[in-house]
Amino acid sequence: MHKGVRGVVATLTTLVVSFSFSVNAGAASPSYVALGDSYASGNGGGSYLTGTANASCYRSTKGYPYLVAASSGLALNLQACSGATIDDVTSKQLGAVAEGTSYVTITVGGNDIGFSSVVTTCLGTNTTACLNAVATATATAKSAEFKSKLTNLYAAIKAKAPSASIVATSYPRLFNGKNCSILTSFTSAEMTQLNAGADALAVTISEAAAAAGIKFADVRTPFVGHAVCDRSAWILNASLFKSYESFHPNATGYSSGYKPVVATAMAPVTTGTSMTVTTGGVTSSDTARGNVKIPKS
Repeated sequence: MHKGVRGVVATLTTLVVSFSFSVNAGAASPSYVALGDSYASGNGGGSYLTGTANASCYRSTKGYPYLVAASSGLALNLQACSGATIDDVTSKQLGAVAEGTSYVTITVGGNDIGFSSVVTTCLGTNTTACLNAVATATATAKSAEFKSKLTNLYAAIKAKAPSASIVATSYPRLFNGKNCSILTSFTSAEMTQLNAGADALAVTISEAAAAAGIKFADVRTPFVGHAVCDRSAWILNASLFKSYESFHPNATGYSSGYKPVVATAMAPVTTGTSMTVTTGGVTSSDTARGNVKIPKS
């Protein structure tokens, strides 16, 4: 080949390689870290990710983090794990958040106020024990100590990713005033107070988010008309065979209840080229707190 031609080819090759690299580099998917407990991992949605850590955490492709990431082409790092508390998120999940993280969502607090143990207590016929348990959990949700722990966690997330869009979510109200399962004996008063507890938790999460300067996504309204025992229920009822899924959103609950509200709060979402998924680890203690224990008859 003529020397001049070789030079032109070499130059063109360099330009093509450089152009290709710049396109690929510019098309990198924005990073999204999902933190929290079973409502963030997708427990109840089915289609669980494989592997020991994922199975123990009940991480699902039907959970809202996976759905948001898939629809926007985000690089998802799914750290959320069933049973996680505020302390668990701080010690075992927060390390995934970095300065370059673009988006963070977090659903946590239910296990800190004893959600699973309260519901387990209320499955029985002792209304006094149930209402006392609910009152204790609600008082915890309203306490200055609990609010401070949430605020500090949210602030720590913001400090690690100061440019990220950070969203904290609430939990849905679970009940509509009807008891429709032979496994449960909820009274109207019990369900009213359990829903009031969810409201108290939502208020504290909202206030802590505002104090830390992050966003709040309230999912209570979308779930109205889709509680346990509603004709179109988005919340799973008590189950003997899958007790870990009891009183969690089903796939529709995550897609129609959580995803739209969370995605709107995260906006503006920069669309990436494709979705990638990374998941976190787990220790056995993470999952113990997140399961409602259904007594066998």
